[in-house]
Amino acid sequence: MGGMPPDATATKQRLLQAAVDEFARFGLAGARVDRIAEAAAANKRSIYVHFGTKEELFDRVVADGLLQLAEAVRFDATDLPRYAGELWELLEHRPHVRRLTLWSSLERPQPVDAEVEVYRTKVGAVEEAQAAGAVRADIPAPQLLAMVLALVISWDTASWSLKALHTGPGAAEQARAGIEAAVAGLVRVPPAAS
Repeated sequence: MGGMPPDATATKQRLLQAAVDEFARFGLAGARVDRIAEAAAANKRSIYVHFGTKEELFDRVVADGLLQLAEAVRFDATDLPRYAGELWELLEHRPHVRRLTLWSSLERPQPVDAEVEVYRTKVGAVEEAQAAGAVRADIPAPQLLAMVLALVISWDTASWSLKALHTGPGAAEQARAGIEAAVAGLVRVPPAAS
């Protein structure tokens, strides 16, 4: 009865990847733990051992995706148009993260600690930029950041009928440029009233 025990780290990684795929496709309610275990070549019990409930696994997958975005795209509150464009570009290559966050907002309407901390840092940076006069200050920082992020995903969440009117060569470049222009207009400090 010798031999090495199975590698728990490899199993956890396979389970996480299978969970990303399952939750991105079906959301929390539609996802099946059996399918996650089967896709990861693991048993269902291993999900509960490593991650707890299906809801806890979902929260972990969503938080991991958002933390990866936070690490991959440099946040500069004084250059929010560039941030929005780079974030949009990254989400084009990681559509599962966009889908997971949309599912999360629909099915888990509660704060997740890891996400709160990522946003707290960004909101603090926006408040500093507002205090320095680099970004409009008449909109509270959390709301302004929410608007920037909404513009980043605005084209993705638009009606398919509306999207059908804007296709063809250069559509992706135009989408990024449009988002950057919209964010620039949004965050611009309004002229002082006379």
